[in-house]
Amino acid sequence: MKRILIIQSRMRVEVVESEREKYQRTISDKAEVHFISSLDENRPWHEPPRMLEGVDGVIFGGSGDFDFDGGREMSDPARVTSKIILERVRPLVEHLLSQDLPLFGVCYGHQIVAEVKGTAVLHDKEQTKRGSFPVILTQAGVEDAVFGSLPETFVGQYGHKDSLSGVPDGAVLLANSAICRASALRYGTSGYTVQFHPELSGEDMKSRLLNSPGLLPEGVDIDAIIKQSPEASSLIPNFIDRIVR
Repeated sequence: MKRILIIQSRMRVEVVESEREKYQRTISDKAEVHFISSLDENRPWHEPPRMLEGVDGVIFGGSGDFDFDGGREMSDPARVTSKIILERVRPLVEHLLSQDLPLFGVCYGHQIVAEVKGTAVLHDKEQTKRGSFPVILTQAGVEDAVFGSLPETFVGQYGHKDSLSGVPDGAVLLANSAICRASALRYGTSGYTVQFHPELSGEDMKSRLLNSPGLLPEGVDIDAIIKQSPEASSLIPNFIDRIVR
C-alpha cells in the first residue's frame, strides 16, 4: 500500500486530532497515513532521504496557529515561529521539488512551498476569506492530471488571512479567482499546492466557524456562506491515485 507522510503545523491537541481525522476520512483506503509535526525539531529535517524512507508522498497541512504575515508585528510569536518552521522544512521541500517527488501543500502548506520558492506570503485583506468560495480552473488546470476531471468551476473551503503575492517562478497556475489569485499551483509534474482545504467538507467548515470565536463575521448567516464541496474533496484521492507511485 502507498504510504503518505502528513506534516502538521498545529499546537492544540484537539485540533491536531481533528485534522488527522479529516485527512484519514479523505484518504480512506487509498494509502497508509503517517503524521508528524513541523514543530518537532528532533526529526532529521536536514536529511530529506532519511525523512522519506518508506514514504511515497508528502502532504503539508494547514495551520491556524502561525502566519507568515497575518497583519502581525514582525516580533509576534506566530510570525517568528512560522519563519522557524520554514527554515526547518526548507531542505525537505527543496528536495521534493528538485527530485519531482509527490508533494501536496494545503493552505499553510501552499504558502510554505511558495516561500521556499522565493515568493512572499502577505496579509492581503482583499483575498482573506473564510467559508465556501468558487475555484476556477485555468486552461492548464483543465488539462491537468489531478484537476482535469473536475468541473471548470467548483467549490472549495477557504480559511486564510495570508495569500501568495504572486505565482512562484516555475509554477503553473491551475486555478484562480478574483478573490484568490493563486488558488492552486503545480510544480513540475508531481508537486501540487492549494490555498483551500480539500480535506474539509461544508459541514466541517460550518462547525469550524461556529466553534471558533471571531472567525464568523458579525451578522453573517452561516448557511449563506457555506456550500458543499465534493469535487474539491476528490483532489487528494486523485493525487494519490494519479501522481503517487
